[in-house]
Amino acid sequence: MTPSSGVSYFWISQIFSVRALTLAAFILCMKKFRILCFLLSLFLVIFAVARISSAQITDPIPEPIKKSELSVRLEEVVQIPNSGTGRNKAARLNLLTHAGDGTRRLFVNDMRGKLYVIVDGTATVYMNLKKLICADFTYETPQQGFAYFAFHPEFADNGIFYTVTSEVKTGGTPDLPVTKPIIDNNNNIIESAHHDVIREWKATNPSSNTFVGTSREILRIEEPYPDHNVGQLGFNPNAKRGDDDYGLLYIAVADGGSDGYPVSDTDPLDNGQDLGTPLGKILRIDPFGKNSVNGQYGIPRDNPFVTDEEPKTLGEIWAYGLRNPHRFSWDTGGEGKMLIADTGQAFIEEVNLGIKGANYGWGEREGTWVIKENNENVLFALPKNDRSYGYTYPVAQYDHDIPPDIKGFYGIAIAGGYVYRGKAIPELIGQYIFADFAHDARFFHVPVDELVNGKQAKIKELRLFDGEQEASFLEIIGKKRSDVRFGVDEEGEIYVTSKQDGKVRKLVRSPKSPIDQNSLE
Repeated sequence: MTPSSGVSYFWISQIFSVRALTLAAFILCMKKFRILCFLLSLFLVIFAVARISSAQITDPIPEPIKKSELSVRLEEVVQIPNSGTGRNKAARLNLLTHAGDGTRRLFVNDMRGKLYVIVDGTATVYMNLKKLICADFTYETPQQGFAYFAFHPEFADNGIFYTVTSEVKTGGTPDLPVTKPIIDNNNNIIESAHHDVIREWKATNPSSNTFVGTSREILRIEEPYPDHNVGQLGFNPNAKRGDDDYGLLYIAVADGGSDGYPVSDTDPLDNGQDLGTPLGKILRIDPFGKNSVNGQYGIPRDNPFVTDEEPKTLGEIWAYGLRNPHRFSWDTGGEGKMLIADTGQAFIEEVNLGIKGANYGWGEREGTWVIKENNENVLFALPKNDRSYGYTYPVAQYDHDIPPDIKGFYGIAIAGGYVYRGKAIPELIGQYIFADFAHDARFFHVPVDELVNGKQAKIKELRLFDGEQEASFLEIIGKKRSDVRFGVDEEGEIYVTSKQDGKVRKLVRSPKSPIDQNSLE
């Protein structure tokens, strides 16, 4: 190596040493900067979580529901025969209605498989659905079995009615299958629970009190979990022949259920906001049509999502974003409003106006509040930009006001009812009557004219009488849970049933009802 080259090497080595020191210093500064950024970010997260925690709502509706001046008496009509064993012997009555054929007959179903007809206070078996369906019928949980039925508006002439039953999966291929992996509360992939099957029945003699006739399957829906299944079937009683809505069958479908027991997540598949599944929706179909995929029913051309350009969207959907809309009804007077009762999760029970194309928010909203995406037991206030989401909110709601002395589980869940349009209780006309079907068990009322989109109507507790004495519904039936359901006859009078005792009761005037001056003339 020459002297000159040695000098060059020295200076080159010095330059690289300086650069190395500079780089090392830079890296050290960057590390400090990153540490500082990390600490700052951590502080911001903690601050944000603290802000969120402080905004979390635990008592969404502090004002308690007050007792009303209005009252009714419950009058027993008929006892339906027991169908169970052990402690649960009572018939599990789920729906009472009429055929709209002018005969004044009442029909009520036992979820264990039988449909009864009530004539002059006597109940007889109209059809044994379990026997007709045979081995496919399943009743493994209290939410399965023979769930609902509905008479076609022209039943008196055509003898047609519809039923929905829980059935084993080997009975057929679902028309509307579950397309997502089904998980349990241990994150294991599991098989679906069962199928809900809607059938059309045609009675040979519509006026007979015993069914003889034929049937056909029109729609089979796969259910991921045993609970939160297909709910009520119904026709709009206000639609007249020639109207777009006449003869179209509405089907309430819950969100598919929870991920097992104990429940850690309800609607874990996020079905409520998914327009590619029937779960968490109100469906609307033409049972006499043929343009469905299976060719057994029609999809009305004026359904709101028929022209959706998304190929996975189901044209059968009429409204969505519902958790468990197991009851709906129409006011047969006034503006003819459709009312949907949606059972809540941990906080809010809802009464919703039935609006074509509406998104009721589940599982992003419960009532007029935000629910946490991965924990539906956490509630927050609506954001300032909430209108941009386009949700339709309840027109009346009540929260889970659990008495402080209660120990253990205390269920609260809405049972939708009817707007009273009968003649026997004049002071009740125009009131929407509903109740809580779990441990709360109170009966409620709200004027249907106050059920207006964008507003919250004030709910009042309807007072009940058993004979001459005021009593709670739990005292009347002698049970700790109400399991109440509502029904209506051709005259608009309202009935109540309970799965706890298998009795049919009628709302009549109470001893505290105001004197009707016309009756004294």
